[in-house]
Amino acid sequence: MRTGFSPGVDVEEDDYGGGAYEVCYDEDFEFHKDDLDCFRGLVLDVSYRPINVVCWRRAICLEFLEKADVLEYYDQTVNSPSGSFYIPAVLRIPHLLTVVKRRRVKSTLSRKSILYRDNYTCQYCSSHENLTIDHVLPIARGGIWKWENLVTACSRCNSRKGQKTVEEANMKLMKAPKPPKDFDIVAIPLTSKAIQTLRMRKETPEEWHQYLSMPSPEL
Repeated sequence: MRTGFSPGVDVEEDDYGGGAYEVCYDEDFEFHKDDLDCFRGLVLDVSYRPINVVCWRRAICLEFLEKADVLEYYDQTVNSPSGSFYIPAVLRIPHLLTVVKRRRVKSTLSRKSILYRDNYTCQYCSSHENLTIDHVLPIARGGIWKWENLVTACSRCNSRKGQKTVEEANMKLMKAPKPPKDFDIVAIPLTSKAIQTLRMRKETPEEWHQYLSMPSPEL
């Protein structure tokens, strides 16, 4: 927690749980609005999912009031009578877990569903051309039509493998085939304001990039 920092405060309802929080005013700061308005804070939940975008004043308040852990700072400071402070670029709310929207997926075993599960990619060489379905354990060797024994393969790899096992053909699968998950994540709950902000900005801050590109954790 920062010491010696004493902006004006007020109380509002907490956006991130835990009752009321103090909102810092910027009357003690020396700044030009046009100069600092571009420094926004990307807010993440406990699972590192982006959930909001806040102004630089709110970002500093979240850190000062220990509502958030700062993961990245801008190379930009603001001044107050008690000192200079770096503006937070990425913050994580340690006690907030957002609920993603999920839908139940009815997965019928078919050629189309195998291609979809494997992202239309040959599981032996990563090709996207001339795709078909391969039995990991060939039918002639007792292989059956089930999720764990079916993979997407290009015609070249399928022909090379033939009636051999993967080991006999000296080939390697990218990943072990398995049934798809019963649930599919269909949305990450960024607020509408945050989505609008991201769409309006042609370039997002470099400090955000690794967090916007992080995959959502599996549920």
